[in-house]
Amino acid sequence: MKFVDEATIDIAAGNGGAGCASFRREKFIPFGGPDGGDGGRGGSVFAVADRNLNTLIDYRYARRHEARNGEAGRGSDQFGAAAEDIILRMPVGTIVRDLETDEVIAELLEPDVPVLLAKGGDGGFGNLHFKTSTNRAPRQKTPGWPGEVKKVKLELRVLADVGLLGQPNAGKSTLIAAVSNARPKIADYPFTTLYPNLGVVRVGPEKSFVIADIPGLIEGAAEGAGLGHQFLRHLQRTRVLLHVVDLAPFNPDVDPVAEAKAIVKELQKYDQTLYEKPRWLVLNKLDMVPAEEREARVKDFIKRFKWKGPVFEISALTREGCETLIRSIYDHVAAIKAPPPEDADVRFDEPVPEAPKAFQETRATRAAKAKALKLAKETAAEAKAAEAAAAAEAEVDAADAAPAKPAAKAATKSAAKPAAKPAAKAAAKPTAKPAAKSAKAKKAEKAEKAPERDPRFDPAP
Repeated sequence: MKFVDEATIDIAAGNGGAGCASFRREKFIPFGGPDGGDGGRGGSVFAVADRNLNTLIDYRYARRHEARNGEAGRGSDQFGAAAEDIILRMPVGTIVRDLETDEVIAELLEPDVPVLLAKGGDGGFGNLHFKTSTNRAPRQKTPGWPGEVKKVKLELRVLADVGLLGQPNAGKSTLIAAVSNARPKIADYPFTTLYPNLGVVRVGPEKSFVIADIPGLIEGAAEGAGLGHQFLRHLQRTRVLLHVVDLAPFNPDVDPVAEAKAIVKELQKYDQTLYEKPRWLVLNKLDMVPAEEREARVKDFIKRFKWKGPVFEISALTREGCETLIRSIYDHVAAIKAPPPEDADVRFDEPVPEAPKAFQETRATRAAKAKALKLAKETAAEAKAAEAAAAAEAEVDAADAAPAKPAAKAATKSAAKPAAKPAAKAAAKPTAKPAAKSAKAKKAEKAEKAPERDPRFDPAP
């Protein structure tokens, strides 16, 4: 199947159906009133990512996609039927842009999640919609609202964790075939790869990453040399770039350092963000270099290229050094995917005391409160009575301690004094006892006392 990563299509949502102006006309019903229904909603256009697709070839030739219009309303309170929506299935990683404004409408990164591209028009109102208490025979209706019409550009960017970058015949296709199950076309002439290839690299159980191979770049690709540099868009979602360099070119006059610098310049011309992505240097085809010259050639290349990043020496044909490369890549990708550990919050080191619950008064709490209040009143009454009794006794004692009366009176009443004192005490004590009665005694006396009779309830004579 031909790989297509760009397409331009026209999409049109359906118009809403018109409302209906109708009146109910039946036998023996002179004033049936309005019964015109509303119009139906027009169909919308949705886009859905499909993981089983990897090209936009379906939209290279089918360029017009229209949804149906909603049905018009009818009499007898019948509303028009809504039109069906249409769903456009696209590869995962497709970007949908408005061709006129260059605005990104949607970016399909999750499969089977519908995204609205063009909304269908709403249906118009029938005269049943305008019926009021004062306007009982409305004759107005509204047409349906038009649906959205857009011209959009589809751009596919493959979803990969690692991207291969390099000159033609640098061994990129051989490398992706050696570390994954991808089987790209491999030949001994340049520009064998004409479209991107994806491969899943299995490092261990539940440990894998996706690697992407794009066509080779040459000097002047920004001006259209070779296959151009439009394929670099497929590397914009990668997390690390592998710059593959051929250390044993067929032509001895070719300088690998000059070719590597040309690739870096083309990368910078295309996109500064892509240029600033992490890049690792992969020196390939070391199996064609004599063992005694490998170390010197690698050091000379790194010195002239002025490279200070990670360097891997491999041979994609014999898989020498590939295992170390893929394990290092997986560790790097897994570290980026894993969420950063959260710092411990000192507020949660010690247990936080629970907030006091809001007090809710119930029947039991009200009864306990009334009982406590009653007991407090009785205690206060008893204390008051005890104070009154003590005061009375103090008065009696004061009277006993008064100075003696004149002798004449004392002589005449000497015989009566012994009897008068007990009598005075006896007379004083009964007067103090009623003051010492408790509240309970008062309540009991009140209960024993018969209630007064109300003359209003006496029987009539």
